[in-house]
Amino acid sequence: MANPELDTQRILVTGASGLLGPYFREAAARVGNVAGLCRHAGDIECDLRDPIRTAAAVGGFRPTTVIHAAALTNVDLCERDPDLAQSMNVQATANLVAAIPNECALVYVSTDQVYPGVPGPHEEGSASPVNTYGRTKLAGEQEAARHSEALILRTNIFGPSRSPGRESLSDFFVNSSREKRPVTLFHDILFSPLHMATLAELALDMVSNGIRGLFNVGSQDGMSKADFALAVAGHLELSTETAKLGVSTQVAERAARAADLRLDLQNIEAALRRPMPNLLEEVAKL
Repeated sequence: MANPELDTQRILVTGASGLLGPYFREAAARVGNVAGLCRHAGDIECDLRDPIRTAAAVGGFRPTTVIHAAALTNVDLCERDPDLAQSMNVQATANLVAAIPNECALVYVSTDQVYPGVPGPHEEGSASPVNTYGRTKLAGEQEAARHSEALILRTNIFGPSRSPGRESLSDFFVNSSREKRPVTLFHDILFSPLHMATLAELALDMVSNGIRGLFNVGSQDGMSKADFALAVAGHLELSTETAKLGVSTQVAERAARAADLRLDLQNIEAALRRPMPNLLEEVAKL
């Protein structure tokens, strides 16, 4: 027997062919009708940089919730081509906000790269990006916040990619080990990511419970990317013989990045009334 409540929930996922999109689609399919929007694939093909096509695509689907996961996330490419970053991370968001109904929930997936190069954990009010990617995502947040039903999530992610040609950070470590490729593990970069499945479920839970606003969303007990890679290797029983420790500043022509991107989670834990998982618990989901 059909569930009439599911019939009324229409969830549009942008960036459906990216890293996060498939996880959001899977989670959304459990609570309503879902459509994926991409530039060149998906249920709906649309370049969000085109305001007319964006309005037509959104209007044709009539969403009750939009998950905006589409973005230019390559930090170095954003630095090399700031105009492209501006169009994909800011203008596309502005076009989407203009197209969705006032009552439609909007989830904007942001990044920990909005935070400055000072020690964390960072509170939501301390944004000051050090690179173009972070600046354009912060500007995208500001566009999203114009919508009264916006939920803005600053986060970092990992987990197995479900999209051909896309590789997450954990995929990079896993594939490097299995293919015996040399890899440098940065011990100077700290972060507190979530498994993509956790983030997708959490975002939809927040939407259904009427939680709106700006939140850091990450794992407790953040660690260095080197320790994260070693935890992944330990959990999956992978060899680390081709890995070496190093520092990110030794990489030539690398865009500036803050060294400590750990997130203060007080606000999200207060809103959810429960603690966030720790990073080792998230690694165990691989």
